[in-house]
Amino acid sequence: MPAHWIIDVAVGAVVTLPCGESVDRDAFYAWLWEVAVGLVGIDEGSLTVGEATAHGLVDTVLVIDSAAAPADRDWVAGLDMAQAACWFADEDSSTAAASLLAAVRGCHVRGMRMDVPGDDDARWHNTFSPIDVPGFGVVRPAWDAGHALATAESTTIFIEPGVGFGTGLHETTQLCLAALHAWRARGGRLDRVLDFGSGSGILGIAAAVCGARHVDAVEVDMLVHEAIRANAGRNGVAERVRVWPTPPADAGPYDLVLANIVAPVLLEHAAMLCAKLGATADIVLSGLQAADVEAAADRYAALLGRRPHVATRGEWWCLTFAGGERPAGGPAIQ
Repeated sequence: MPAHWIIDVAVGAVVTLPCGESVDRDAFYAWLWEVAVGLVGIDEGSLTVGEATAHGLVDTVLVIDSAAAPADRDWVAGLDMAQAACWFADEDSSTAAASLLAAVRGCHVRGMRMDVPGDDDARWHNTFSPIDVPGFGVVRPAWDAGHALATAESTTIFIEPGVGFGTGLHETTQLCLAALHAWRARGGRLDRVLDFGSGSGILGIAAAVCGARHVDAVEVDMLVHEAIRANAGRNGVAERVRVWPTPPADAGPYDLVLANIVAPVLLEHAAMLCAKLGATADIVLSGLQAADVEAAADRYAALLGRRPHVATRGEWWCLTFAGGERPAGGPAIQ
């Protein structure tokens, strides 16, 4: 019998799909069935009555069947964050799905593993390889040996895969990392950096490794704050990365703002983000698809008085509004 590959995920009660639509957990699973190639099953697990009581979903453990929820009581559905295992027919399908899931806010990929006898942490670790990011360097799994390092040619950082958005695999993250490297290569100031929609902390941590002395990593999902701090510690920059649920009111001006998040959030917070820019600062917007670009470009251009320069990878777009020298790469949007 061939081995299956499993992606372990934590799914919030409400998630935001890559298109920007917010849906409940059941609708998310229905969406995943439609778009994920090679998906053969989703196991949402179950709760015993004791576990349900501990979560505040049941008033008492004194029920007839203490092993599982009655048919009319879906205790798993009541969890703010539920654990599920998504089964795939092969490794290629699971890898593609992991990239897809990385773009879903409120869904955190906890790991990918092969369903074989004797599976252990070492085998799970072997499913993750270093990721070469063109225009930036290498993102290595947190358990690899070595130290974070930034040179003029390349940067190496270490990230725990599957904890918060941003492992280096998704194109939106890669676009931001490349923009960071380009900013540094041009001699851009890296004293204060804002990483808005931080996820795993990868962008802010990369900025700190590249020399930023103060990074504010803003992530609304409190569940991944400790993971951001752990990733910062693994890269030796814990003292320079502060984690917040919302942007600190007294922070700024920033020399560089990196915002890798869905288009509706970029539009909603445009005025706040632009207000925090220093006079020569760049702001980098990613998480955009083609249909989002015009609205985002117009909104930020109206606030900043300049048009963005564009870069693309796959179906994803990145807009850089340069405060100083014109960035290398794509043309400006007129």
